[in-house]
Amino acid sequence: MTGRPHVPRVAPALRQALAALTIWLTASAALAQAWNPSDEGVNREELAPPVAYEERGRGVIREELDPVMAADGSGLPHELWNGLSAEQFAQAITALELPPRSPALHVLWRRLIGSDTVPATGADGARFTALRVEALNQSGLIDEAAAVLARDPAADSDPLLLALTAASEIGLGNMERGCEIGRGLLSRGSELPKPIQADIILINGICSAARGDTAAAAIQAGLMRELDLGGAGADLLDAVAGGLKPEIPAGTKLSLIDYRIIALGGEPDRTKLVTAASPALLAGLAHDPRVAPDLRLAAGEAAVKLNAIPAEDLAPLYRAEGAGGDVGTIERAGLFKSAEREQTPLKKTRLIRAFLDEARRAGLYWQALQLMAGPTQALEPVPEIGWFAETGVEVNLASGDYEAARRWAAFIDAPYTANRPSDPLAHWIALADIADPAVTSGFGRSLGAVEGLALNGRFDPAVLHRLVTVLDALNIDVPMTLWDLAGRSPQPAGGHLPDTGVLSELAEASQKKHFGRTVLLVMRTIGPQGADGAHMIALGDSLRALNRAGLAPDARRLALEALLPAWPRTVSQ
Repeated sequence: MTGRPHVPRVAPALRQALAALTIWLTASAALAQAWNPSDEGVNREELAPPVAYEERGRGVIREELDPVMAADGSGLPHELWNGLSAEQFAQAITALELPPRSPALHVLWRRLIGSDTVPATGADGARFTALRVEALNQSGLIDEAAAVLARDPAADSDPLLLALTAASEIGLGNMERGCEIGRGLLSRGSELPKPIQADIILINGICSAARGDTAAAAIQAGLMRELDLGGAGADLLDAVAGGLKPEIPAGTKLSLIDYRIIALGGEPDRTKLVTAASPALLAGLAHDPRVAPDLRLAAGEAAVKLNAIPAEDLAPLYRAEGAGGDVGTIERAGLFKSAEREQTPLKKTRLIRAFLDEARRAGLYWQALQLMAGPTQALEPVPEIGWFAETGVEVNLASGDYEAARRWAAFIDAPYTANRPSDPLAHWIALADIADPAVTSGFGRSLGAVEGLALNGRFDPAVLHRLVTVLDALNIDVPMTLWDLAGRSPQPAGGHLPDTGVLSELAEASQKKHFGRTVLLVMRTIGPQGADGAHMIALGDSLRALNRAGLAPDARRLALEALLPAWPRTVSQ
């Protein structure tokens, strides 16, 4: 089965930078030799049949040594990019929509791209760092990008890394250091790809405008136009040089550097700025204490929706004096602060539920569940707030506290014990067991409650198919009742499917324990709408691949995301 190709919406500047870096890498004869390691130039790994299929046919179980783990605390192997050349690494990134919309994949991607490991085949350290920094910036992970540059010894001498460092410093508002580096690079532009040359020109134009040298800023804007790379930078710089307030262009994603130019011309329109901001700019605005509280909060909520910043980063923005903006933002900030402060359990539960309902309308439900972990931990399951039990389950599932989720699910009718299918919320215990990597057996007890609901028609056929797909992919025995009920309705055909060939690549990468390649392919397979928006074939293959590659906890978390949105709720909910 094939799906329509997904065309990623990658910012033009990033695409150009990655393309230029890729050309640098592929031009090297050493890269070609590294990718075709035999004396005859033949890639034997590609000619050989996949190991898993060969061994299955012979009935042989192959024992593999555990990979050497990286020393950076990422929990990932040191040789993370096995199976990928530098060219393939760059191409894989340009095929993705970043940041990933799945919270589980975003956490995994953040560990992956921020991990200090052996570079991809054929990439020297500086070029590989440059690729990682571009990917981190595209994901909104601007602090991680700056940290990666700071850790690379070549960042003080390599012109490419110096250019990226200058852009990072200017973007973060460290104008003095960014300008100093930028001035030193003016004579070295010819050593760099055109998109990076453009960044250097733009940086020096910003620095000229900031010190009041509008003539020099205008010259830099003209040089930008001569490169003919598009983007908003030249027009924005021209406006500032002419003493005008820059207009935020429609249909263009603004970078952090673009914003620094706009800010030189006065306070921008908050709504237009947030709408046009790239993930990196949204993250930068949300984290910058010099930005007005209402703009920080608006940018923070927009960034959280994209997974450009973690949900917990919204908490200080909601608490800040002057936090507000539109009516909905003001309402959410007020409810958040009230839910944190309230001590009476009944009032606290009502405030938590009101905050979650308001966040759902704003498209922030998953993140809001995580934000309510603290207020919910202050509550004990008691009959007075029994109506809140299902919300307590959801909050703890989203926050990864599976034991607390089980406790809330089981307290209504009797003290908490092992899964009791007769309890009205026992099917939530099944979901906690599916998500919890510590649970490796005994699923039959909790799935009994799911069978009962399914027999009573409480599971939509599409959700039932998705559940069966998840269980099978995670190697959890599927009760025959669920197989039978799912088989009575057609398999849903909707959802994202990747381009032809991606699923077979994913199976091969995971069988060979190519961790980085597997994660990149899973992100491409799941697609731009996250786990609950993926086709069931794509979802099942992704979960199997993560399991095979040794990333079972991430597979379980992704399974939770696929099931939670449509999991049966009680009538009162």
